[in-house]
Amino acid sequence: MTDIHTFCEPGSLQRFHADVSAAAQSHDIVIVALHKRLVHTPALLADYEREVAHAAVDAGAAAVIAHHAHILRGVEVYRGRPIFHGLGNFVTVTDALTPVHATTAEAEAWAARRLALFGFTPDPAMPSYPFHPHSRNTMIAQLEIDADQVRAGFVPCWIDDDARPVPKGADAGGQAVLDYVRAITDAAGLATQYEWDGDLVRVR
Repeated sequence: MTDIHTFCEPGSLQRFHADVSAAAQSHDIVIVALHKRLVHTPALLADYEREVAHAAVDAGAAAVIAHHAHILRGVEVYRGRPIFHGLGNFVTVTDALTPVHATTAEAEAWAARRLALFGFTPDPAMPSYPFHPHSRNTMIAQLEIDADQVRAGFVPCWIDDDARPVPKGADAGGQAVLDYVRAITDAAGLATQYEWDGDLVRVR
């Protein structure tokens, strides 16, 4: 087994820190959005992801919201600031590269590569949703920000059989999504705690 360690290119990270710092000095609230991480892989965070997210907070960001991986990631609290390492899918549909529509050589090649790289085949009953089965767990992030505090939470959601995100409250469906978030948070080595507050999950 090979361990892979990643890091930010120092010059790029320095420029990133300077840009966020400048924005934080000239605006009341800065929220940094990051397009990061390899797709379709549950739970794990690359080394550089924490490095760049922490740099954003160190530079003055009130929160960090990441996307791109097409699957949920854990939530981290760093220096009192929330880092959503990946919100997962929400309204994400495509007719390309699915088992039903894999009629070209390119699509067939991608289907084989996807299975080799990520270990899954999309559900043929959901031809417009060719994503990892775990990606049906998703969320809506919520931030409450005042002068000296950032309170974070999320609404658990489930991608239904028609690829629609359906908000879940503190019921069995919502608890199942929360259990998944807890599992991927633990797998990523994050110490974040979650608790219900009505139909919202608070991040501690």
